[in-house]
Amino acid sequence: MELIPDFQESSVLLRIQNSSKPHQIIDLVANTEEGYFETRGLKELFGSQEIRILYQEFLLIPEYARVISFLLETMSAAQDLNLPYSYQDLFEYEGERYSIVEDGGYRLLKKLEE
Repeated sequence: MELIPDFQESSVLLRIQNSSKPHQIIDLVANTEEGYFETRGLKELFGSQEIRILYQEFLLIPEYARVISFLLETMSAAQDLNLPYSYQDLFEYEGERYSIVEDGGYRLLKKLEE
């Protein structure tokens, strides 16, 4: 995973690049109107729903970026194997539990409390 800050477009918070396929890049943008950070590029690359993170979770953005990078790479691996990809509503990554449930055409990513 490589996090690339983008200073040319103010709404882009960061870019997440697939470490094994550098041409696969998604952005995490600030949607100030609705109060979310949202991915851009998952639908275009894989036909998957984009992911949202609540603004209140701002301090966890580096952690969420690692989770999104993991999801990006698993989507890419599924595509390489010609397998369908679907989000799991509840999952564990690096010893932490997360939910990623449908929310108005998006998937809302949230870290679960112990």
